[in-house]
Amino acid sequence: MRILIIEDDPDLRELLESILTVNYSVDAVGDLESARDYLRSYHYTILLLDRNLLGSDIGLTLIQPAKAKNPQCGILVMSAYGNVIDKIEGLNQGADDYIEKPFDIDELLARINALARRFTPSTLSFGTISVDTLSQSIMAEGKTLTLSKKEHAIFFTLIGRLGNVVSRDEILSSIYENPENVSSNTIDVMINTLRKKLNPGIITTIKTRGYMIEYP
Repeated sequence: MRILIIEDDPDLRELLESILTVNYSVDAVGDLESARDYLRSYHYTILLLDRNLLGSDIGLTLIQPAKAKNPQCGILVMSAYGNVIDKIEGLNQGADDYIEKPFDIDELLARINALARRFTPSTLSFGTISVDTLSQSIMAEGKTLTLSKKEHAIFFTLIGRLGNVVSRDEILSSIYENPENVSSNTIDVMINTLRKKLNPGIITTIKTRGYMIEYP
């Protein structure tokens, strides 16, 4: 699961990033333009969104484009604007949850986990292959299946976009810090290896567009 933190307070941003990086893939930015760039470039399961960015109440403008790209992205607004009208406005803009600052970290983590459960099926079955999307573990005929780090990242990038085509460029961006230096053929090779380890029919090639995993 990949999370984007959009928070202009550097101390809070770094704290959240350090806590969440333990269990998730995390990106963190502090301004609107950087947030837009990351949303265009990557696929996120959860978006933690500061409503007030650098003194302006503009964070909510990111909700619609984030949902347009990925309707299954759970969006949690974090804001000092905490009265009922503010919360209603955030939810009406398309946010899935709203937490008032200052907040308890354990409560925030509980809300993130709730969004993850809401937007990600907990278990998927593909014939003899069983996938736990929360722990990101894979079982084959009752035994744990081990993948390389990059194979694992590719597979769960596709799982995160279940039923949608994922381009080679998007896959590259999800597993490499500098994807522009890596050939897209690298993805084709790793996909072929994945197919040998998994049920070959799980990953479908969409000619000229990329790969997808369809709903079981």
